[in-house]
Amino acid sequence: MRRWRIAVPMLTLCLLCACGGKTNDPLQAPMDYRTDLLANGGCAFELDARVETGDRLWELSLDCELDANGDGTVKVLAPESIAGITAVTEGGTGSLRYDGVSLGLGTLPGTELAPAAAPGRLVRAWARDWIASAGQEEDALLACYEDGPVTVRTWFDAERVPLRAELAIDGTVRFFGEIRNFTWKAGNTDETTQENLG
Repeated sequence: MRRWRIAVPMLTLCLLCACGGKTNDPLQAPMDYRTDLLANGGCAFELDARVETGDRLWELSLDCELDANGDGTVKVLAPESIAGITAVTEGGTGSLRYDGVSLGLGTLPGTELAPAAAPGRLVRAWARDWIASAGQEEDALLACYEDGPVTVRTWFDAERVPLRAELAIDGTVRFFGEIRNFTWKAGNTDETTQENLG
């Protein structure tokens, strides 16, 4: 009987110690990335994208600065013929407001989403959509986010920096982008500028 009194607490201690180790759950990386994205208030990056709008395929380079809702600015860097046009995404809906000239690139099939709003939809997925799966694929961790007919697949490096992403509607890829120069959005957008009188 005396052996059981010693063995049971030792077994419990060993099990508790084993639970405290590092997790190998691949879902942890996209969850940690989501935490960082929300804590930093968004992110900025450049994106070399291929976009399908109906029977047209566009190749665009975009400069994006977006909050965790996917709202912010998307500026066209290339092609040269439309470089400099800036769209503002607002309301978490993918609606766009242009300063001056607007882009007539159409929308992604099966959606009302304009190509310039697609980067905001990627960021919104990273912050809000259900993480359906995650796992190692060659040199990167692939995470899949789902929201109804929309699937966002994103490949992350070992430091949880997004390398590339695609947006699919009903299983067909309509937007694919290589991500570069990724940074967190500077500062917390909830900070107050009122003087402390206390």
